[in-house]
Amino acid sequence: MSKSTKKIENEVQALKQELSSITSALISKKDAPMPNSDAGISALLKYMTEERERTNKILASITSKISNLEEELRSTYTEESSAYETAGRRQVPVSGLDAKILNFIQTKDMVCADQVRDAMGYKGRNAACSRLNKLYKQGIIERFQLGHKVYYKYDAGRATDILIISPPQ
Repeated sequence: MSKSTKKIENEVQALKQELSSITSALISKKDAPMPNSDAGISALLKYMTEERERTNKILASITSKISNLEEELRSTYTEESSAYETAGRRQVPVSGLDAKILNFIQTKDMVCADQVRDAMGYKGRNAACSRLNKLYKQGIIERFQLGHKVYYKYDAGRATDILIISPPQ
């Protein structure tokens, strides 16, 4: 557990204890007999006014504590998100042939295994299918079934957290 999480839990426990003491005080006052005279009513109004002031002070205290905790969480969150932004990209190494296939997909927009087979000079369709499936499983390209054929597409906007690493050509 982090330091800020422990601090938050301690603050929440303190607030719960304060709330339970206020609740028990109100319950004990509830059983007192109601006054019938003007002096009793004025005393009751004075008590209610004082109680409201105490409640407002407690609520202000709780609100300030919650604001402080929110600010602390916000700062912790921004630190974590900035760390994610610097190291958050997932690096995917691809071979030279896979890089050529990706370039081919980008120029054609959508391709099927037969088109990749023809472009790469493969004798059979299995090699093209296996390379396309591998790129799909790595999350680099998308797969669409249109009729009896499966088409593959590279969407640069979808792959913002992927850094494709290919060997120099």
